[in-house]
Amino acid sequence: QLYPSLGVNNWTGLIGALIGGSLLEIFGTPTLLIPWIIVRIALHHPRKFSIFTSYYYAFVIIFLLSIFHEIAIQSLFFSRSKADYLLQSGYAGKLGLAWLEESIDIKIGILAMSLMLFFSLVRMMHVLSPLPLIKGVYIGVKNLIKKIFVNEIHSQSSKNQKNRNLPNFKGSSQLFENESK
Repeated sequence: QLYPSLGVNNWTGLIGALIGGSLLEIFGTPTLLIPWIIVRIALHHPRKFSIFTSYYYAFVIIFLLSIFHEIAIQSLFFSRSKADYLLQSGYAGKLGLAWLEESIDIKIGILAMSLMLFFSLVRMMHVLSPLPLIKGVYIGVKNLIKKIFVNEIHSQSSKNQKNRNLPNFKGSSQLFENESK
């Protein structure tokens, strides 16, 4: 993280490399959701509860996903030979799983964690949902298509009006009759 052989290639520089690497060490792969959650909370601040509460639920979601990720690795859903940098588990997941195994039955612990994750996801659904993003993209594409076709229709109609022999009434207050009878 600090001294890669080719230098820091992170667009946030050394500080971003330290923060990102540390979060990856702590939470493992679920760390990749943190930027999405932070941006969504900042842009779509829920009116139901405070920003602090939103970040609390985001932390709970990331922590629980870290534990579920560790459970998946321990139960060999991922093969150890293919577990590379992105499939590494974080310390939080390892500690959470160790606590579950030592304090209560693992099945009851997984059930309790599943309920906590479900409750947190329900509370944060309007923040985490990609539906506003999809709706925004849909409206943007619709407006772009509308603008393109409306400009094309207006340009065609203006060409058609120029081709017609219509009287020009600008600057003239009299109408002349056709004398070719």
